[in-house]
Amino acid sequence: MKHILITGASPGGIGYYCALRLSELGHNVVGTIRNNEDAEELALKGIPTVFMEMSDYDSIQSGFNAALELLDNRIDVVFQNAGFGQAGFVEDLPVEALEEQFKVNVFGLHHLNTLVIPLMRQQGEGRIVIHSSVLGFVGMACRGAYVASKYALEGMVQSMRVEMKGSGIEFSLLNTGPVGSRFRANALKSLLKYVDVKRSVNYDRYNEIVLPRLNKPDHESSGNYPQEYVFKALKHAVEARNPRENYYITPPTKALYWLEKILSKRQLDRLLRVVDR
Repeated sequence: MKHILITGASPGGIGYYCALRLSELGHNVVGTIRNNEDAEELALKGIPTVFMEMSDYDSIQSGFNAALELLDNRIDVVFQNAGFGQAGFVEDLPVEALEEQFKVNVFGLHHLNTLVIPLMRQQGEGRIVIHSSVLGFVGMACRGAYVASKYALEGMVQSMRVEMKGSGIEFSLLNTGPVGSRFRANALKSLLKYVDVKRSVNYDRYNEIVLPRLNKPDHESSGNYPQEYVFKALKHAVEARNPRENYYITPPTKALYWLEKILSKRQLDRLLRVVDR
């Protein structure tokens, strides 16, 4: 049995699904949530929770302290799953949008790492699994802020692997592709928060491509893969003697991984323009 903290465990999402599955396997799991309704639903499933807002460093500290108590003062694995995708063409986004994207996806995540790493060093071992994306190594239109945050995580984790060799702490990145979750609904909300679509030079592209895609419920998208794909990779990262540095999850992610290496930048850009329609 391992003591596991999962951020972003709200019902319907990937963190929630993985929390349930890991708990079924006998692991001691605590999830982080952002409202009482989510806490009640997880409690019914036998998963204890703590409140943690990733854009608030004090909240991260208090949530970490509460989770540590629930986990018997030991954390073997942190699954850094919390985050969101700021939609919008880069030229339309004010700097505040990128600041919010990075505060949640990168800075809040890093703050939690700085709390858990000393504990893992003291334990002599630990695993930090970070939910990255296919957009951690390729960039697609209307996702530039999110892409930038995931590229940042990929570089930061590689540096930490180099720096912390021999510490007993392992780092893994889950590079997911299209998987069913609440991601689209949250992306639409963040888009409308910062972008006046009707006044944008990209109005036609928003209206014809972006908004129809973001308004479509995840369960109606034929391109989404089951959350089980992510869980299988996470299970390996949690339990395997030698976890991988990167897990490329779903066929589209694996295909783009190889195409990014084979194609020229110009060829890849052309392909991504076609894929994004």
